Amino acid sequence: MHQEITEAIDFIGRLLQSKLEPSLITLFKAKLYELLSERFLEHWDPEHPGRGNAYRAITIFNGQLDALLTLAAQQVSISPNTLLVHLPQEFVLWIDPSAVSYRVGDHGNIMDLFMDGKSLKDRKTIMNNVVSTSTPIRISPPTSPASNEKKLFIDSRPSSPLAIHAKKDQQQQQQQSSRHKSLVLAH
Repeated sequence: MHQEITEAIDFIGRLLQSKLEPSLITLFKAKLYELLSERFLEHWDPEHPGRGNAYRAITIFNGQLDALLTLAAQQVSISPNTLLVHLPQEFVLWIDPSAVSYRVGDHGNIMDLFMDGKSLKDRKTIMNNVVSTSTPIRISPPTSPASNEKKLFIDSRPSSPLAIHAKKDQQQQQQQSSRHKSLVLAH
């Protein structure tokens, strides 16, 4: 648990690195470490790492800073608004047994910071030795059943009188064009 929390708070510290004084970042990270350790004490099960995943997530959504980030900031005399301005918007940081990952944006890619006892720093040297040809993909959520029903409703609606009239005009023009071609061929 302690290694995962350290990876997570180091990542947050790097995001704030050029935005706040180093001494403030150090105090903030220490306080956040303390709060996360207390919070996860009864919610850490290496046998079932996904259990409690949402409880261990740190989030920033709709301009709302996670309560734990707010508390840590206030306890070290940093304005929560300062964090809100300098951290990514629509952000989730998951801290799980043997894994730390994050996502920026509602549909962004999930990026690993720590996996199976190896931090991103360790993994970078491994990945530098491997040629990677993969490209990150973005997956859009499927359309909702309500959208599909609406489309079916729109497609099944009767046409307006104007549309019916336009369609008749188009059919008549096609018929006249066909007759004209027949007359030209006959002569």
